[in-house]
Amino acid sequence: MASEEIKQRILDWFKSQKKTRFYIKDVEKALSDIPKSEIKKAVKEMIDEKSLEYWSSGSTTYLMLPGAKKEE
Repeated sequence: MASEEIKQRILDWFKSQKKTRFYIKDVEKALSDIPKSEIKKAVKEMIDEKSLEYWSSGSTTYLMLPGAKKEE
């Protein structure tokens, strides 16, 4: 199970950004002090918990906060 601290850091990072949609690589780069495998595990759990969600343009899949697409 991913640590709650990592999940909170990911959420805080999303909330601090002007854009709403990101690739997993954007999150990994921004939080480079956390191992990529831990970020991926935390993001998967956050998707399952509905604290993050996927958004797809049809050819590309992004991560975003729930409801962010409605705000744009």
